[in-house]
Amino acid sequence: MSALDTPPADAADPVTPVAPADPVDPAAPVDPAGGPARRRLRLRTSVEEEGRATSPLELFFDLVFAVGMAELVAVLLHRPDWVGAARFAALFVPVWWTWVCYTFYADRFDNDDRLYRLVMIVAMTAALGLAVMVPGAFADGAGAVRFALGYLLVRLILIGLYLRAHHHAPEARPLTRRYLQGFAAGAVCWGLAALLPPPLCYGLWALGLGLEMATPLVSATAIGRVPFNRSHIPERFGLFTIIVLGEVVALNAAGIATSHLRPAALATVFGSLLVGAAQWWLCFDFVDDTPLRQWRLTGQVYVYGHLVVHAGIAATGVGGLLATEAANSAGAGSAWRPVLCLGIAAFLFGIGAIHLVNVRPPGDLRAWSRIGLGGLLALLALAGPPLPPIGLEAVLLVCLAAQITVEDKVPDVHTILARSGGTHG
Repeated sequence: MSALDTPPADAADPVTPVAPADPVDPAAPVDPAGGPARRRLRLRTSVEEEGRATSPLELFFDLVFAVGMAELVAVLLHRPDWVGAARFAALFVPVWWTWVCYTFYADRFDNDDRLYRLVMIVAMTAALGLAVMVPGAFADGAGAVRFALGYLLVRLILIGLYLRAHHHAPEARPLTRRYLQGFAAGAVCWGLAALLPPPLCYGLWALGLGLEMATPLVSATAIGRVPFNRSHIPERFGLFTIIVLGEVVALNAAGIATSHLRPAALATVFGSLLVGAAQWWLCFDFVDDTPLRQWRLTGQVYVYGHLVVHAGIAATGVGGLLATEAANSAGAGSAWRPVLCLGIAAFLFGIGAIHLVNVRPPGDLRAWSRIGLGGLLALLALAGPPLPPIGLEAVLLVCLAAQITVEDKVPDVHTILARSGGTHG
C-alpha cells in the first residue's frame, strides 16, 4: 500500500531499531489565527503514538473516495457482464491503491504543517479528478489518456511527498528510497501509457500498477526498520470499509426509488440491505488487527486482501440493485445473479485468506468455512437453480447467518495465537 510498512518484525526478519523521534514540543509556535506552524517533518513511530486516531484531514481526504466508489460501481452497474466486471476490477485497483498509498504515507510522516495540508488538498483535487475520469476510461482513446494522466498526477504528488520525507527523515531512508524507486518506475509506465492508444496502453497500466504494488512486497526488511502504527492502520482500513458500505446503502436507496413501492421489489431491497449488514458484521466483529504484528505474509495478506474484500462489497451492492430491478420487471434478465453471488464470494475469499495465513497450522474452522462458503456461492452464481431475486437473497442470508454463528463459536484469534505460540510466517 504505498507506505506499507510494519510494526516490529518477527524473529525471522531481524529489525534494526529506529532511533526515537524528537518529541513534539508543546510550546511549538502556531500562527496568530490558531493554524499549524511549520514543523520539521519527522518519522512518527508506533511506540510514541499508541492509540493514535484518524485525523480530521484524513477524514476529509476520505470523502474524495466516496465519489470514487460511486463512479466505480456505476461501471459495473451499466455493464453487468464479464467485460464490465473486468473493467470494474481494472479501475478499482488504481483508485483503491491511491487511497492505500496516501494512508500509509500519512501514518508515518503526517506532520500537519501548512505545507503538508496544502499538498494533501492538492492531492484530494487530483484524486477527485481521477474519480470523475473513471466512467470514460474504457470509452475511447481520449478517455484512456485522461485516466492515465489523472493517475500519473496523483502518483507524482505522492512521489513529491516521499522526496520530502527522504530529505527530512534520514532514519526512514531505507524505506523511502525503495518506495521512490518503485513508484517512479510505475509513474514512467503510466506516463508512457498516455502516449499509446488502446489496447496497448492497458498493458502499461498493468505493468505500472504491478511495479507499484510489488514495491512493498519486496521491501520487507526496509519496512521492518520503519514501523507503522498498528492501531492507526486497522482503523483507517475500517473507515474505508465504511465508505464502501456507504455506497451499498446508496444503491439500496436507489433501489427503493426505482421499486415503485411494489412489495417484491421492496422485499428485495430489504434483503440486499441485510446482506450488506452481514458483511459489516463479519468485517468488524471477526477481522482484527493481529495480522499486522509482522509484515511478512500476514501483514501483506491483511493489506492486499482488503482489495478483494472492498471490491467484493462494492460488487455485492451492485448485484443487490440489479436484483431489485429484476424483481420489478420480468424482462430485466439474470445478470444480477452472478454479480450478487460472486461479490459475496470475493468478500468471503478476502476475509478467509486474511485469517488463513494468520494462524498456525494454516487455517482453522473460521478460515476454511469462509473460503468454503465463498466457493459454494461462486458455484451458485454459475450453476445454481433459477431462483427469483428474493428467493436467492433468502438463501444468501441463511448462509451468511450460519457463517456469523460459526464465527461466534470459534475461539477468538488472540486465543488461537496464544495456543500456537503467537506468530506465523
